[in-house]
Amino acid sequence: MKSFQRIKNVHGKQYLYEITPYYDREKKKIRQRSRYIAPIMDGKPVERYAVTYTYGDLLPVIRAARDLKLHDILRKIAGEYADILMIMAINRVIRPEAMDLIQEWYDDSYISTIYVADMSSAALSRAMTALGKMNLNHAFLNEIIKVMGISGALYYDLTSYSSQSRNIDFLEYGYSRSDPDYPQVNVSLVESSESGIPIFYDIYPGSVNDITTVKNTIDVLRSAGLADVTFIMDRGMFSSSSIVYLIESGMDFIMPASYTLKEIRRLALSSRKTMEKAGNMISMSGEIMFAVKRTARIGNTDVSAWVYYDPERDSRERTVFYSSLKERMDRLSSRTVRKWEKPGDVCDDIMGPYRNFISFRYDGSYHIRIRDNAVSQRVNRCGITVIAFTGDHDAEYVLSEYRKRDAVEKLFMPSRTFTGGEPLRVHGMDALRGEMFVNLIAIAIRSRILEYMRSSGLLKKYSVEKMLLELHKLRKVILNGGKEITTEITRKQKEILGSLGIKPEHVPTFLKS
Repeated sequence: MKSFQRIKNVHGKQYLYEITPYYDREKKKIRQRSRYIAPIMDGKPVERYAVTYTYGDLLPVIRAARDLKLHDILRKIAGEYADILMIMAINRVIRPEAMDLIQEWYDDSYISTIYVADMSSAALSRAMTALGKMNLNHAFLNEIIKVMGISGALYYDLTSYSSQSRNIDFLEYGYSRSDPDYPQVNVSLVESSESGIPIFYDIYPGSVNDITTVKNTIDVLRSAGLADVTFIMDRGMFSSSSIVYLIESGMDFIMPASYTLKEIRRLALSSRKTMEKAGNMISMSGEIMFAVKRTARIGNTDVSAWVYYDPERDSRERTVFYSSLKERMDRLSSRTVRKWEKPGDVCDDIMGPYRNFISFRYDGSYHIRIRDNAVSQRVNRCGITVIAFTGDHDAEYVLSEYRKRDAVEKLFMPSRTFTGGEPLRVHGMDALRGEMFVNLIAIAIRSRILEYMRSSGLLKKYSVEKMLLELHKLRKVILNGGKEITTEITRKQKEILGSLGIKPEHVPTFLKS
């Protein structure tokens, strides 16, 4: 089948593409590949003697994708959509803010010479819907386990995601800290405990109880051959029923305890009195903290817990608490109750979560009395964190693993932006699954890059974003005869590439090798 040329209109501008028909054996029909040639001016293609592309920022990204064998896996499980998946995932690692302009980014990037695909918004929308119907998440889990030899995993329950769509039956009203007025989905993320690479995500209706989510995920992970799983949970999961279920299921967990339980309040206050001793000191990222190991009685079960005290956080929390309490009391004191209002309702509205710390009498004005015992119990918990766990882990390990949950969530949270802003604006469940899967691949690539930077010491000098921005200045030039050269490599770029194990002298051919 012969190639032919076609003019495409993109954002009001015309571009010339070479179209190559080919036979898709899986779909058993004729399909087309397109290759960008040149922009159109006055009805004619603009002749260019040399074409330049952004290039340097692709070097660590492509290396990470190759090390993880991502393209091989995607070709196996996603077929013809593998290239689009790779392009979108790479875009989200390098230029997530350019998602709405992905066509322009793609045309200016050397990636367009490696993966050829139609990146128009209509084509991407169709691709996301098709990908969402392919059950890629479970297929990817099985393949990445084989490729990387994964035996252990960490499970993270993440924040609920809200959507403006009213056309997705899967979305349900539940609890969301960011958008309580919108229907939601709950998201969990699973990563390899050996490498830190994300290997699976799952989504559930916003109304699904957390323990039900855990039960479903346990079945999925066990069916994939992963029995060694540690669940890193949020405080909202902490309850007697959840603890009992996880222990009876033989699943390890790390979970901050909730102060809604009297036993946890008792444990925190009793530990605070004696824990600030030199023998209980630990150092976390340069911070000096104190930690003691305790046992908490949750229902009929004894659970191990580390109790942490952070002096600096104690000071900050006390300041915030006292200033907020004083500000609300002043507002209440100056408030006049209108004829149709009740003093108690006005007090509840103004004091909010600080209502239990005061009592009042109203006789035309508010006379407020502070409940000293309640205030004392609250401030004595400042700087205290109680984290329950199973297994034999030291204080540093338990705290670092829980803190890692926040980092994982911050990486996955941008998927709200990835899918069209906050809240989500996708209009179908298949499209949502497709978008989330692209995000999973992007985070896998970024996690591997972070590991390169951590092991080489680059992380002490650069963030991922700062490193990619420095490499972004390195461009590829393709001359009229097809010869490819790169712009001059700076000292900083040489340092970065050398640390990543990419030889500067091999850069002109690295991506093609």
